Amino acid sequence: MHEIIGNIHLHTTYSDGTGTHEEVAAAAVAAGLDFLVVTDHNVLVEEVDGYYKTPQGQVLLLTGEEVHDVRREPQCNHCLVIGAQGEMATHAPNPQQLINEVQRAGGYTFLAHPHDPPATAVHEQDYAWYDWDIEGFTGLELWNYMSNFKKPLTSKLNALRAALHPERYIDQPPPATLAKWDELLTRGKRVAVVGGSDGHAITYQMGPMRRTLFPYEYMFRCVNTHLLLDEPLTGELAKDKPTLFKAIGNGRGWVGYDLPHPTRGFRFSGQSKTKGVMGDDVVMDAGATLQILTPAKCYIRLIHNGQIIASADNDIRLTHIPIETGAYRVECYIPFEGQLRGWIFTNPIYLV
Repeated sequence: MHEIIGNIHLHTTYSDGTGTHEEVAAAAVAAGLDFLVVTDHNVLVEEVDGYYKTPQGQVLLLTGEEVHDVRREPQCNHCLVIGAQGEMATHAPNPQQLINEVQRAGGYTFLAHPHDPPATAVHEQDYAWYDWDIEGFTGLELWNYMSNFKKPLTSKLNALRAALHPERYIDQPPPATLAKWDELLTRGKRVAVVGGSDGHAITYQMGPMRRTLFPYEYMFRCVNTHLLLDEPLTGELAKDKPTLFKAIGNGRGWVGYDLPHPTRGFRFSGQSKTKGVMGDDVVMDAGATLQILTPAKCYIRLIHNGQIIASADNDIRLTHIPIETGAYRVECYIPFEGQLRGWIFTNPIYLV
């Protein structure tokens, strides 16, 4: 298996970000990423996909879009659309129609920051997902860095503290999103997850304090999506673009908070008369086992139907013999900045 690391959900000057495609690509190379999926608001920017090179290396930059109905009040129901052939923003007023049209166009839909808090100190509303009477979406944006950052912004003092030391406030995906995901998986739905920055690199000012929150390069060192590919990327856009989108859509990896400790090298696999990794089906038989290996000591939790069924504390390994079919996923927590913080959240392995 070949691991690649990337950031999904960020914005450029084509919507409300401050960086060009060339600038965000350079930041991604500096941060050690392999790919980016840029998702500007309600616009599919054409003819910018490709490999961007700097003296430090190269990154594959692809474009999708963050689709939402700009006429809806209050604003909500933002959807990340990737891999679709053509502009999808015209379908924004009807979420189910949007999902259907993206699917017909060969793309994937991820509900963006589905449980998003308001940031009262800076007069920002929540941008959560409210219309859950939908079917057929690909997955959820499980961990959105900027949405997590909004949570403590309940006063100007807290906002100032968070701006100066964001690492003290980023903790884990919203519990409500984890619970919703488990609900869907327990009902037999196939729901993939991604994580990303929602990077804009916007400069904010509060009195004499002026600060860019957050530079793209910093964001690309935090909440990322890690993918496992059967073959390495070739360096050719025409071959690598569908490979990458398919891996994202199939949930072939995990969401990793790489700032406390890189999550590169993590593995979650299943073995029986068949073998598989995250996003795969593994046949349930008498010899089925699930194996977890982490790149540093942490607190490992194996979850099935919303319940912790096996765990290991301050360890790097966990092996479990399952007795039921269904979706199995892993959560890992690691000490950082004085408390346990979410570190790794995997896509499921499906025992069938």
